[in-house]
Amino acid sequence: NMEDFLHNLGYFTASVKGDTVNKGYFTTALYSAKVFPRYRLRNIKWVADGSNLVSLLRENQQGGILQKGRGYRLSDIQAERDRLDLFIKSKGYYYFSPDYIIAYADSTIGNKEVDLYLGIKPGIPENARHPFTINKVILFPNYTLLLPPPDTSKSGLTVVDGLLIRDTVHQFKHSLFQKVVTYRPGQVYNSHDQNTTLNRFINLGTFKFVKNRLEAVKDTADPYRLNVYYYLTPAKKKSIQAELDGFSKENRFLGTQLGISWRNRNMIKAAELFSVKLYGGVELSFADTLRNSNNFRIGTEVAISFPRFHVPFIRIREKYLYPPHTRLLVGYEMFRKQFFYTKDVYRLQYEFNWKRGSNREHLLSPIALTYINARSVTDTFSKQLLRNPSLAANLYDEILLGSFYSFFYHTSNPFAKRQFFLNASIDLSGNIAGLVKGPAEPRQKTVFNTPFAQYAKADIDLRYQVKIANEVAWVTRALVGIGLPYNNSSMLPFSKQYIIGGASSIRGFRMRQMGPGSYQPTRFDQVYFMVIGGDYKLQLNTELRFPIFAKLSGAVFLDAGNIWTKDTLLYGKAGQLKKDFYKEIAMAAGMGVRFDAGLVLLRADIGLAIRKPFLPEDQRWVFNQIRIGDRGWRRQNMILNIALGFPF
Repeated sequence: NMEDFLHNLGYFTASVKGDTVNKGYFTTALYSAKVFPRYRLRNIKWVADGSNLVSLLRENQQGGILQKGRGYRLSDIQAERDRLDLFIKSKGYYYFSPDYIIAYADSTIGNKEVDLYLGIKPGIPENARHPFTINKVILFPNYTLLLPPPDTSKSGLTVVDGLLIRDTVHQFKHSLFQKVVTYRPGQVYNSHDQNTTLNRFINLGTFKFVKNRLEAVKDTADPYRLNVYYYLTPAKKKSIQAELDGFSKENRFLGTQLGISWRNRNMIKAAELFSVKLYGGVELSFADTLRNSNNFRIGTEVAISFPRFHVPFIRIREKYLYPPHTRLLVGYEMFRKQFFYTKDVYRLQYEFNWKRGSNREHLLSPIALTYINARSVTDTFSKQLLRNPSLAANLYDEILLGSFYSFFYHTSNPFAKRQFFLNASIDLSGNIAGLVKGPAEPRQKTVFNTPFAQYAKADIDLRYQVKIANEVAWVTRALVGIGLPYNNSSMLPFSKQYIIGGASSIRGFRMRQMGPGSYQPTRFDQVYFMVIGGDYKLQLNTELRFPIFAKLSGAVFLDAGNIWTKDTLLYGKAGQLKKDFYKEIAMAAGMGVRFDAGLVLLRADIGLAIRKPFLPEDQRWVFNQIRIGDRGWRRQNMILNIALGFPF
C-alpha cells in the first residue's frame, strides 16, 4: 500500500520493505522506504482519432489541471477526466462518461520525466461520440406521488414558446415555465442549462418535489436527439404558522414575541408567495439603569414575492442558477416605551434579490420608505426634556426616503483551509428630495409636512478564517461603517446608527456603556435615549477556536473598536470623530466556550476590558488595575456574554 501510494504520486522507483519484531506480548512493525526524485510531466499529448470529440477535449485540456512541469499525480489525472466530462457534457455529449478517457504514462524517456498520452477508449458506445440536440421539453406541473398513479399521457399538451405543458387543472400560468426553463427544442444539449433549470424549479418554493428525466428519441433517421421530461409535484397552497420566540438582546433586554403568519403559495398562478403576519412582543430590562423601562410592540406585515424580476414596463431576461425574487412589503408597528412615549412606524419596501451562484448574492431595494411618528409623550419624559433638550431627538417625526444595496460573497468550498466572507452595503436616503428642495439647515425641509432624513451610509464586513489544524481555526473580522448625515440631517436616524459593545462586538463592554469616542454614557443617557450610537464605526475582532471534547469547544479572543459622531448635538465633543480617533479605541480580551447542540450553537464568553477610552488619555490601559482574586472587581469588570451562534 505504501509503494502504491508513492507510485501514484510519481515516485515510480520508490520501494518499501517491512518486517516485525516480537518482544513478549508486543509486536513492533518496522518499515524502510527508499524514495528517489519525483517524475514530472514533460508533455501531454492526445491520441487523435479524427473525431470532433477528441478535438474538443484536446482544446479544453490545455488550460486544465494537467500542466507541463508539474509532478505526476494519479489523482490529477482522475480529476482532469472528471473536469473534461463536465465540459464535454456542456457541448451536447449527454452519454459521455469520464471512464471513456484513457491515459498512458511513458516513464522510460529518462531524466525523471513522463510523457502522458490521453485518448478515447476503443469500443465506447456510439451515442457517447455524438452531441445531442433537444427534441421536446415536456412538463407535468400537477404530478403526484399519491395513488391513483398520475396521468402522464402526452395527449392534451399545450405548446408555449416551444415547451409542451400538460396542466389539466390550470393551476399555473404558462409564462412561469417560460422564465424557469433556460433552453428550448432545437438547441444543443447543455448540462449547465439542465442543472440550472432543475435548480430554478427546486428554488421556486412552489413545488415540493421536482424530478427530471432525459430520454433518447427512438428514430433511426436522427437518433441523436433527447426528449426532456419534468415531473413537478406542487406544495400545499395555503398554510398558517405560529411562532413563539424568546430572546436576549445585547442591551440587556429579555423578551418574547408571538407571531402568526398566513401564507398563500401560487396566489395568482405564477409561483408568487403572498403572506400576512401579525405579531406582538414585550422586552423587559433587569439592568439597574433600565429597570422598569420596558418596551412593548405590536405590528403587521403584508408581503408578496415574485420569483422573477418584476419591474413595470421593463422585461428582464436572465438564466441564473437561482431564480431572482422581487418582494413588495407594507408594514406597520406600534412601539411603546413604558412611561415615556409611543412611536408609530410605517414601512414600504420594494426589493430585488438574486444570486449569480451559490456563494454570491445581491439585494437591491430601490424604494425603502419609512415614516416614524412619535406621540403619547408622558409627563415624566416631558419634564426631562426641559432639563435636557437633546432628548427631543428621540421624538422627531421623520421620513426615510431610502434606497439600499448589499452584496454577499463567501468561499464556495466550505471545507477549504482558507475561508473568506464579504458583506458590503450602501444605504442612501433623501438624495432626490434634497436635490428638489435644495440645501438647508437640519430639519428645515419637509415632505408632507414631515422632515426627511438625508444621509449616505456605507458598510464593509470582512471575515477571514484559516484552519490551522484539525478543528482548530483562527478567525478575524474587520468591520468599517461610515455614515454621512448632511443638509437636512445632523445625525443618522436612530434606527441607522452604529452601536458598540455586547456579545458580538467588544465583549469586555456592555452595550450602551461605552462610546461614542471618549464619552461614557451616564445612567440618564441609558434610560432616556432610544439608542446610544454614532455615525462612524471601526471594529476589529480576532479569536482562536479549538475543540475541548465531544461537542464542547473553546475560544480565546481579542476585540477592539469604537463608534463616533459627526455632530456634537447629543454627546458633545467627546463623542465627535477627531483626527486622533485611534487614541479612543477600546480593547477587550477574554475566553469562552461553545456547545454545539445540533440545530443551534450555545455560546458563553467572558470579556475583560483592557483599554477604556473614557478614562484620561494617559490612564486608558488598565492592566495595572486587574485584580482577578478580588470578587468585587470581577463583578464590575468581567462581562459574561451569553448568546446563540458564533460572534462572527
